[in-house]
Amino acid sequence: MLRGAQKSAMMEKSRNCLFSWLAVEISKGSRMHEPKGRLTDIFSLPNDGSGQPQSVLMLDQLTHVPVIGDVLQVADRNLSIAQVDRQWMRSCLTGWPLIGLGSIAVLVNEPTEGLKPLARNPNRLWVTWKPKADLPWHFETDDLPKFIRLNEDWNAHPNDVGLRLEERGDELIARMKPNPYAYRQYENIPEIAVSFVNCSKYRVTSVNDEGWYSGQCRFSGLAPEWGEFYEISGNVQDNMNATPWIKMEGVGAKHFHFYLKDETLEIKAQDWVLKPALLHKSREVFIS
Repeated sequence: MLRGAQKSAMMEKSRNCLFSWLAVEISKGSRMHEPKGRLTDIFSLPNDGSGQPQSVLMLDQLTHVPVIGDVLQVADRNLSIAQVDRQWMRSCLTGWPLIGLGSIAVLVNEPTEGLKPLARNPNRLWVTWKPKADLPWHFETDDLPKFIRLNEDWNAHPNDVGLRLEERGDELIARMKPNPYAYRQYENIPEIAVSFVNCSKYRVTSVNDEGWYSGQCRFSGLAPEWGEFYEISGNVQDNMNATPWIKMEGVGAKHFHFYLKDETLEIKAQDWVLKPALLHKSREVFIS
């Protein structure tokens, strides 16, 4: 039997493999013109009051959230969505953020017998849909930003609201609690510090997990996953968020993006490094 740490490591490895694959897929502009999700299961409900058949399709790894009236394209079938269930943002087993914009259940008035084989595809079946409403900006262009996940073996604590920022000339230091649940090597480490070298400017926006999953972030449905630390290159669309930048003394221009519990940290700098807790000899900014 696997111990807790072994099981956690295996789940994290599997998650990272899927995460890396999705990051590649989601960066291919030609595939982003239609929203999509992965079909994971189909099951039946009793006929409705008018005698119509009812089938529920479970979708995850969403790049957009479908609504009633959108038309699903599943293999060679067009299925109008009659109802949608709540959008799930975290795994009910692990509590980790779900990939993409999470998962959702949609109801269609079609017999389950003809649809059930579609969910038996060993590679899972990707479905698209025609939305009624306008799509976000990144569905309309091939000029998409690229995302590189930087926190491969560490992360911020999922419940930490104590982000602290320190300016030291052209260096910005972000202090936070580490996540000891997914990364056991941080169990006895109370604080980590991420240093941004040759920083030219930074800002802290109000985008939290709920805002990200509801489409309030310019990268919602485009970044592979909320709650991670990225370097983003290419078309970063800074002007889509009105939060003012705080200028510093550096000239670095790489874009770093850290999705934290209650806010998002955006930085323009030359590079970054993860350090042990540093001495406080600087101008300190508390984020509340």
